[in-house]
Amino acid sequence: MAQAQINTDMDSEFQVGQRWLSETETDQGLGLITQVQGRLISVFFPATDALRQYARDAAPLARFTLLIDERAQHAEGWWFRITARSARNGCWVYQGEREDDQQTVSVAEAQLAANVATQQPLTRMLAGKIDRLDLFRLRQQAQQYLRRWQHSRMAGLLGARAQLLGHQLYIAASVADRFQPRVLLADEVGLGKTIEAGLIMQRRLLTGRSSRLLVVVPDSLCHQWLVELQRRFALRFSLFDQERCEQTALSSDAVFASEQLVLLPLSMLSKPFWFAELIDVPWDLLVVDEAHQIAPEQPHFSALQQLCEAIPALLLLSATPERAGSEAHLARLRLLDSDRFADAEAFAQEQHNYRALAPLAQALAQAQAPLLLDRLLDLHGTGRVMFRNSRAHIGGFPERQLRAVPLPASSDSFQSRADWLTTLLKQQRQHKFVVICREPEQVLQLSDHLRIGHGIHAAVFHQHMSLLERDRAAAYFASEEDGCQLLICSEIGSEGRNFQSAQNLVLFDLPPHPDLLEQRIGRLDRLGQTGAVIIHVPVVADSAEQIWFRWYDSMQAFSAPNPVGAQLYQQFAARLKTLIEQQTSADADTQLIATHVDALCEETRIAAQQFREEVAAGRDLLQELNAYRPHAAAAIIDTIRDFDDDPQLVSFMQAFWLAFGVDYDELNAHSGWLRPTEQLRVNLPGLPEDGLTVSFDRQYALAHDDVEFLSWDHPQVQHALELFSEHHFGCTAVALLKNRALPAGSWFLEVFFSSVAVAPAPAVAAEFYPRQTLRVLLDSQGRDLSTKVGSQGFDSQLQRVDKQTARGLLKQLRPQWQQLLKQAWVPAEQQQQQLAAGALKQLEGELDRAQQRMQQLLQRNPQAPAVELAALQQRRQQLLQGITQPLLQLDAVRLVVNLPT
Repeated sequence: MAQAQINTDMDSEFQVGQRWLSETETDQGLGLITQVQGRLISVFFPATDALRQYARDAAPLARFTLLIDERAQHAEGWWFRITARSARNGCWVYQGEREDDQQTVSVAEAQLAANVATQQPLTRMLAGKIDRLDLFRLRQQAQQYLRRWQHSRMAGLLGARAQLLGHQLYIAASVADRFQPRVLLADEVGLGKTIEAGLIMQRRLLTGRSSRLLVVVPDSLCHQWLVELQRRFALRFSLFDQERCEQTALSSDAVFASEQLVLLPLSMLSKPFWFAELIDVPWDLLVVDEAHQIAPEQPHFSALQQLCEAIPALLLLSATPERAGSEAHLARLRLLDSDRFADAEAFAQEQHNYRALAPLAQALAQAQAPLLLDRLLDLHGTGRVMFRNSRAHIGGFPERQLRAVPLPASSDSFQSRADWLTTLLKQQRQHKFVVICREPEQVLQLSDHLRIGHGIHAAVFHQHMSLLERDRAAAYFASEEDGCQLLICSEIGSEGRNFQSAQNLVLFDLPPHPDLLEQRIGRLDRLGQTGAVIIHVPVVADSAEQIWFRWYDSMQAFSAPNPVGAQLYQQFAARLKTLIEQQTSADADTQLIATHVDALCEETRIAAQQFREEVAAGRDLLQELNAYRPHAAAAIIDTIRDFDDDPQLVSFMQAFWLAFGVDYDELNAHSGWLRPTEQLRVNLPGLPEDGLTVSFDRQYALAHDDVEFLSWDHPQVQHALELFSEHHFGCTAVALLKNRALPAGSWFLEVFFSSVAVAPAPAVAAEFYPRQTLRVLLDSQGRDLSTKVGSQGFDSQLQRVDKQTARGLLKQLRPQWQQLLKQAWVPAEQQQQQLAAGALKQLEGELDRAQQRMQQLLQRNPQAPAVELAALQQRRQQLLQGITQPLLQLDAVRLVVNLPT
């Protein structure tokens, strides 16, 4: 590729047709000015199909100019050598001779190929700008680590501040790499759907598959999501509530375009003005939490449907997707794929047929035949769109202990239950309790009863509080040092919030749906719970609560997770409600009602057992096999642990901090204090002026919420790696060699090139062809010693030299090393060809298998989305083009002089 130079000619004025390079995005290739209008210029980068707009007086661009006798490439692919150049309307026109047929050509700069490279190291060496030897070495290490990270299929899955749990990592790895994933994450309550979604988002962001993310959550969970995304994944989302939208509108015409990562309260979907602004933004990925709350008959649903149609990738999260019945569940599946789930009768028949497929699927799983199992799950069921793990399948969850307390019939049921609760709390002052009621009025009434009447203070949590007030209440309860014993919350406390710091759950009343009951219990019975979950239920005789309790108990809803609650509710809800109405009437015949309740509970018990057998043998088994493959998950965990245990991250970051003006003081064997100094050379993301505590140890960070977990995925680590690939730090050096076996004064030129496959970001070329570093070592006679003298052994013999001596050596040997630098391109291009050939072989093999799988799926299942096959073919074409013609760029140069004495 042409050895580009930065030239000062014609720098003062931008003109359409000129070629410029981005100083901040060097991987974009050569840009073309397409428009100059007022204070703005538009630059199109053909290599990545990207368009950028810059302020005319502050554009981070460098003018691209080729010199006489340089090689250059035409956009059509042929090469020519420049013999002359002239200016026309502010643009260069190059005259030269084609290399293939020796024809004389005239090439306007707009016709040049987009894949070009700057020679910043050469410019710096000519100017006598030399970096320290340790910084040069750090640059080489950084590029080695970046190459390994880019090439790993674990990039984006390494840095979650979470336990390495197989089912979460398997789902994330399965979903994140799809072209446009559209899936329902439906793990049972407490299995960590938020973490799964976060892992998917982080991998897609870090690999370039997605760049603009919209997360829609119930209003009550907004701050929890903000905190979790930042704490667990170092993802900084912006909350766009009503106030933020109004403030942004004062300074911007496009409200939601001002941020790349946006968190939106669900209520904002019902505001037409802001929704029109929202849907006008080209989002890459939409995430919707608690999707079961949005029923088809609700006003939110229509807005959500429009978003789902407009945004190509979609994650719906729901632990109870069938709470509102099969029709509502099917409606939400249509949000994922309207064609696949268009026919309700066909869907129902499909659900019925699962049982016949289950034995075959189980046999394939036990035989560890993943390809055959993939084919079976692809062709049948909701395999590619729904992931649901159960606690029984995952294992390792705490025991549930039901403690039902019968209370005598009373005209004041509330007082009776409140008195019982007061006694319980006084008897067990050392334990924390979560109390859940249906209504916020009852929360306040109970709080006042305990505080005024008995001096028991409680944190309260209900929908009439602001988000900040709810967060403070939850934090007050969770605090071990100065927290309270009791948290009283309304039904919203059973949605999304995690209170596993407590083991005692009081169901002050019972919810009107089995899935709501499961949500309540799931606030404590979830990953991270260390003890048995004790469920306290006061049951007042001859009350509606007694009927609810008996019905739930008959389906074993208290003792274990209840996957069939929605089906039972659909079958028995009408009879149940009739009995409750009769029980609460003035002339209730309690004996007759009790007889009918007995019959209802017996029928429910039988139906529950039947439903459990059906789903366990059919639908649930297929979904679980699709959502979790233990052997594949174990391989993912092993790879991540290898990264966790690698000591190179610690040594690299400590060397980086030392070189760039950051103090690191070790606090103990697992953590240290990080603080910027006055000598800070660059801004580091997430590093406050007063510093922070960091740890490279996952388990230590999990045990200490105030400690930042650093991994290869962390923004600060990524920033450090990118500094050495996108900027000049450590790109030039002069070193002394003291080798008595070589003549004094002999010298060598060590040249490092970078090789990058230029392709659109969603193609993720780095997975097959990560940023490569190519080393060429030449002696003063121009002999190539690259394969004869290893990099590590050669480097270990080198010593630093002071700046004055270094500049003198550079100046003295300038004509010679400049000539050698031109020679170095030939062996570098040969190395690049070998690397590209290997990458192409891997690419064709892997994408051939994926394409064959999709073609088979389309042949046997016409409802499968053809867009995935088209996306595979498009990615293949983009990668073939990018890897066949990688961008070769001069990256670093080191002059080495032998002075034995």
